[in-house]
Amino acid sequence: MSAIEDALGYVESSAVRDATLAMMGIPSPVGEEGALARYLADRLRAAGLRAELQEVEQGRFNVIGVLEGNGGGTSLMLGGHLDTPYRGDEEGIRERGSGYRPEPREEGEWIFGLGSSNMKGGLASALVAVEAIAKTRLRLRGDILFVGLVGETLHVPVAAYRAARYRGTGVGARALVQSGVRADAAVFAIQTLSTISAASGGFVYFELTTGADPFSTFRRSSVAAHLPPRDALEKMLGAIPRLQARMNEFAATRRFAGQPSGYAHAIAIEGGHPFRPSKKASFCRFYFEVGLMGWDKAEDAIEEMRRAVGALNKEMPDLGMEMQVVHSAEGAAVAKDAPVIAALSAAHAAAYGARPRITWDGWCTDSSALTRAGIPAVNYGPQGRSRSGDPRDMIARGEHVHVGDLAAGAGVFVRLACDVCSCDQGALAARPAV
Repeated sequence: MSAIEDALGYVESSAVRDATLAMMGIPSPVGEEGALARYLADRLRAAGLRAELQEVEQGRFNVIGVLEGNGGGTSLMLGGHLDTPYRGDEEGIRERGSGYRPEPREEGEWIFGLGSSNMKGGLASALVAVEAIAKTRLRLRGDILFVGLVGETLHVPVAAYRAARYRGTGVGARALVQSGVRADAAVFAIQTLSTISAASGGFVYFELTTGADPFSTFRRSSVAAHLPPRDALEKMLGAIPRLQARMNEFAATRRFAGQPSGYAHAIAIEGGHPFRPSKKASFCRFYFEVGLMGWDKAEDAIEEMRRAVGALNKEMPDLGMEMQVVHSAEGAAVAKDAPVIAALSAAHAAAYGARPRITWDGWCTDSSALTRAGIPAVNYGPQGRSRSGDPRDMIARGEHVHVGDLAAGAGVFVRLACDVCSCDQGALAARPAV
């Protein structure tokens, strides 16, 4: 029996199912990942790995496990993020059903609940794969690293929202690489429907503000009030369509891999004092996002927004709009012929009988921080399909995963790790850029 066959013998659907349910039962919204990190550290130590908790900020820990090799081989990092985007009790979320709450529920081979797809099911696949290899007592030449990272979800601290709950967008991944943790390549088990996502995007997040003098909305007696100037909300609402049109033109020029990749989206608006019904708005803040892809530069989007604001202020002399960059997160891309993609494709083909598609993600993921730090990182996860086959069902019913998919993914990770970590050191060396 080969080492791979030996390890695959420990990959059972029940083990992946139980690990998924256990992690889903530990709520871990952004800012509250500590309990899940400790659970994983205990499991990794029990499997024989060297495990540590890296404190990113008070109460928030990355978990890092190492299954040490004999030396001289290529190292591989597996894992993903610990956080879920919601607690499940937020307005507009709690009403949507169990698929949006951290309450795991089983229907046959399907598991429903917050975190099942994004991404505790994928984490379970990677975890069980590493545990299976450890059970064989096999010492590969290279190290296998398992990581669970805090704060991947796209949250940024802004305005009154400054607590740990709002510090995401790769904060754990950046802390990992800044601390010197390294591997020759990384695969994150994010939901990709078992395709290999070789690139991820980024964004620039803007706060646009305008103000006005406060004035009353009522008139006394029958005396006609002087027509007041435009209030801050009125000015902003008049400017938004023009701003959107201009930034849409910029987004339309963006291309990645020969396909349109740009976007320009309004995110939020707030203005005036909702507790003061007799006063019009003396301030307005508008939040706007411009997408980046691969190796796009944030400076290009920032300069375009600066020009757009300047033009609007000339067209609307009383607007007085000011621009501030709240956050920028740049994407990254790994070349399609990179050795890590070849190895992952071969592992997938051995499990499924056909090569996977190579895709790219427009959203920002932890893989960008690693790739930019010199660790070619791609996303590949067995989860992401909906029970009905209609992708919209994942939005309607909330997160869900199929246990068989997760077990198959664990098998891919076993094959990948045994292959990669048997290679000579440097075998995965390649330029990460496309």
